Amino acid sequence: MFSGSGFRRLQLWSDAHGKDFAIRLSNEQDFRAVSNPAAQYTKLVEEAEYFDDMEYDWKFLLEHWAGVKNGSIRILDIEDRRESPVTVNWMDLPGDASINNGKRKRVKRTKPKPLLKCHFCMLSYNSEKERSEHEALWHAEKK
Repeated sequence: MFSGSGFRRLQLWSDAHGKDFAIRLSNEQDFRAVSNPAAQYTKLVEEAEYFDDMEYDWKFLLEHWAGVKNGSIRILDIEDRRESPVTVNWMDLPGDASINNGKRKRVKRTKPKPLLKCHFCMLSYNSEKERSEHEALWHAEKK
């Protein structure tokens, strides 16, 4: 575990069986919060950053940290969510759309430029030059 002069760390301790927990600061001998005052806390389970400028609710911190360790409290991440995250397809939303009484204002869209197709194999091209070069290279005998 991390230890160094001048650094104070939060420490989670447990008894030999891992059923009871306690919290103390790394530079102190006394525990700030314990789940069972009669237990002997002999195992250092985990350490975390301690911030001098924060006020800690030691009892809550102990209950939460111990709950995470024993599995009664789960920290959610993307894989744990049963619902899929909400995604917005920004390509579907017009840039200057405004909302009027819960309805989107219709925005006139311009039609995309039609693609040019090869006269022989139907490949698509964006310019006449590209299409002509393709036809000359690949379909010269058909012209």
